[in-house]
Amino acid sequence: MIRRAVAFLGALALAAMLFSLAGSVPEGKKLPAAIPLPGEGVPFLFIEARGDSFSSLPPTSLPGESGKAAPVLRGLRSLFPFLAKAEDTAVLFSLERGRLLVDGVLRFSGEESESIARGTLPESWNSPLKGAEVSGDIAGLFELKGGPSPLFPLYFCGRDGVTLVGSAPERVHAMIALLEKGTGGMNVSWSVEKRWPNHFLFFDGGLASHFASEEGIPVEPGGISVTAAWRGDRSGGRLKWETDGLEIFSSPGMPAKISPVTWDDRFLAPEPFIASFGISLPEIPAPLFRKAGAGEWSLSETVGIGGKELNELSAGPVMASLAGTGKLLVFSLPGILFQLPGRGSAGTDFANSFWNREWSSLVPAVEKLEGFPEGGTASIPFSIVCAGNQEMLRIGVIDRDHLKPEKKKKITDFVPLMKEGKRAVFWAFLDGPALAEAIRSLARTGKIVEKMGRSAGVNMKTVLRASEVLEKAGTLTVIMPSPGEGILEWTKSPSSAEGKR
Repeated sequence: MIRRAVAFLGALALAAMLFSLAGSVPEGKKLPAAIPLPGEGVPFLFIEARGDSFSSLPPTSLPGESGKAAPVLRGLRSLFPFLAKAEDTAVLFSLERGRLLVDGVLRFSGEESESIARGTLPESWNSPLKGAEVSGDIAGLFELKGGPSPLFPLYFCGRDGVTLVGSAPERVHAMIALLEKGTGGMNVSWSVEKRWPNHFLFFDGGLASHFASEEGIPVEPGGISVTAAWRGDRSGGRLKWETDGLEIFSSPGMPAKISPVTWDDRFLAPEPFIASFGISLPEIPAPLFRKAGAGEWSLSETVGIGGKELNELSAGPVMASLAGTGKLLVFSLPGILFQLPGRGSAGTDFANSFWNREWSSLVPAVEKLEGFPEGGTASIPFSIVCAGNQEMLRIGVIDRDHLKPEKKKKITDFVPLMKEGKRAVFWAFLDGPALAEAIRSLARTGKIVEKMGRSAGVNMKTVLRASEVLEKAGTLTVIMPSPGEGILEWTKSPSSAEGKR
């Protein structure tokens, strides 16, 4: 039941976001005024945006779309030609009694608006969709047909130079009434980047609190809302958001308050810098680790992390990177590096004990790393590092050459957005084309391993599909100065941007 609800809520948020990426009302009257207010406590996502904002956002398709999300994604794509052509959009997605409801007001150009009001989509759209007139009390009501695997029935009609869109005839009827009345609909005063052209408001209706409680996590009842604005063009864009209601997670038994961290020259950024994230972790109670499945990782037996060590090492900044290169036997693969600064004696003790586990007998020799008195590096049977001093603990699978001071690169060399404010509780970076090439390298290695009679444990078709999607994704950067605010910035790859022209 919980999984179905989570999947449905995720579909709701994804649906709203994808739609937003996609006649005239008299001057002074805004499109949201014709959209009914959602009921009290109802989860919803409301979007007010320019239709051309669809082309400015990063690719949203994913490889291997399957499961509960597949009908949602296929249905949305069938509706893009209808919604993305609008000059202005206001769309409300709400979840009531397990049903996803849609209310939308769209403004098209004059000729397009007149055509849609007759139930005919403009020929210039080259769309497979068409309108089928519906008999009943609403004159000029049409059902949108022709899309593969529609997400839900969609009805539309033209009124006062705008197009009203709803998931049921009664939804359209309610919007007609509000349009005639002129008051009583949605009225959101955007608090984030008011001058930006695109905004959305998401309210979870208390579902996050409910799900956390059912999992035994101590939280207070309440709802969480996210307000955001975005802008962009064919080359990329930026989205800012603010979150309210996170205080429900401030209950006893939850981790302490997260503090922002300075992501400075202490951290290495090896080349090629493919993907990375940094997070400021509070001291996390052992029961929460167990709930997250940490007990299944056998950390104690594998790398010597018991409950006490886990508590000592968990609190503080953690940076994880897919960067540089590493070797597995004769194969060259992308490197993996974890960096934990400020762990003091807990870090040095861990680096020392790491090399004293049973598996370490496979390592012929451990070489010391300059500046790190405890632990070191090895190159056989694969590139591995675990070295610590009072200021930094580094552990991963990466060639030691990438750890030399003369090769040191800073995070800001690859993440320019970090220059705007180096202090953050979380940040992440992804170079899509570079990760695509790394995945193809993994696929080539997997084929060689399979020829040697071993299973690589990798579905090659899925791997290659993922690389194709990532090739078009460009670069993505997320920075959160605090738990309640953040910035997402994306730059499209040249091939992706060219495809939108």
